[in-house]
Amino acid sequence: MIAERVLVVLCLTAVGCGLAPLAIAAGDQAPPSTTEKMIRDTKEAVESTKQYTIQQKDSFQKTVQAELAEMQTKITELQKKTSAASVEARKDMQKALQDLERKKDEARKQLDEVSHSTSSAWSTLKDNVNAAVADLKKSYKDTVSKLP
Repeated sequence: MIAERVLVVLCLTAVGCGLAPLAIAAGDQAPPSTTEKMIRDTKEAVESTKQYTIQQKDSFQKTVQAELAEMQTKITELQKKTSAASVEARKDMQKALQDLERKKDEARKQLDEVSHSTSSAWSTLKDNVNAAVADLKKSYKDTVSKLP
């Protein structure tokens, strides 16, 4: 759908800029080679854009997966520290750990949505994932700051 829109816009721009002459009469048409070249070039541009978007999306997913793996390691370390805490502190820490796990799961769920998203929708989802990961990291720092 986006590719079609880009193709139409580029064709209309080419006509408006005088790159492709407008047909005035039925016999007055642009040479097929010029039109075909424009269409081929437009399709190549659309394909290049699509490939670039896919590469960006893949790179983003790998980066966030690494961040989530790092956060899981930190959460596991906190769980070990919790077992050594007093009974009262352990209750508070377990509640905080549950909150961290919930936020980590939410960030992972949103990351999964990115992998199934269209090229046009992924940038919005990217912002949501970044916000979820930032919230997880903030919660982790808050939890660590409350350790006895």
